[in-house]
Amino acid sequence: MSINYSAILSRAWNITWKYKILWIFGFLAALGTGGGIRNGPQYSYQFNGQETQWNRVERANLPPGWANFFDQVSKIDVNTWINIIVGITCCLLLLGLVLLILSVIGRGGLIGGFVKADASGAVTFREAWGVGLRCFWRLVLIRLLEIVVGLVVAVVIFLPGICISIMTCGLGFFPLICVVIIVGVVVGMWFLLMDYSVVMENQGVGEAIGRAWTILRDHIGPIIILYLIVFAVSLGVGVVMLVLFAPGAVMIFLSVLPLIAGSGALNVPLLVAGIVLQVIFILLSLVIGAVWTTWKAGVWALAYKEFARATPPMVVAAENPPVATG
Repeated sequence: MSINYSAILSRAWNITWKYKILWIFGFLAALGTGGGIRNGPQYSYQFNGQETQWNRVERANLPPGWANFFDQVSKIDVNTWINIIVGITCCLLLLGLVLLILSVIGRGGLIGGFVKADASGAVTFREAWGVGLRCFWRLVLIRLLEIVVGLVVAVVIFLPGICISIMTCGLGFFPLICVVIIVGVVVGMWFLLMDYSVVMENQGVGEAIGRAWTILRDHIGPIIILYLIVFAVSLGVGVVMLVLFAPGAVMIFLSVLPLIAGSGALNVPLLVAGIVLQVIFILLSLVIGAVWTTWKAGVWALAYKEFARATPPMVVAAENPPVATG
């Protein structure tokens, strides 16, 4: 079938920019991706008996307040550290569960809200949130199924691939990488289409599996082209994020470089300036990530509507999306 890619991309952007309430769901949907940036100085320790001391050169180059702080930290006993680590681990697990729940609800709400905005020209937070809640368990089951299928595919591909690579002295490694990329993209697109089948056509998980596979099989060419377009745009977004990240990171690195090299003291003003820039970068990245996720979900929602119409049977969800009406 013929797909007007430019119309889909521009329509998705117009809806994304006009209905900024969807950015909230884009932010929530992006929570499941994880990620982070780690910066900061690295310090060496000297162990002398049961005491831990800072290297004298590094300690002398630290501001007095910082040196005292690290001295106090070094006096914490092992049992206290174990309790702290256990407590932090439990908090992180609980936080991860909360983020997963919000991410799944955000995913369903984003797709449903985008479809509602496209069909009726209006969408509210309550309507989009209602879609996310209604589709929550089905989307969770799809996530779990995706993990299981991913593990199975990894075992099926990597074990024979490793054996072939060993027997071919490493020459089989490159074909293995190509196979992994191709299979990964196909499986990823399959599960992506399942989400849209659940939300846009209000199908169960079993129905969504078959429906998504049928659409993927019948429209593999346009889907690959659209995937490559979205991937190219994502590279551009990544470059923008890198440009925004670089100044603060460079300033932080330069501020601690003399301390690491043992040639001077910590440049506190430069460090503070770098941290401020990094905080600004984090805030901007959250907004950019929310907008990007919203636009990308919109692109696939509009494309799915075209694919599904050309692959009957289809529940007409664009005109009557499964959104909350109360």
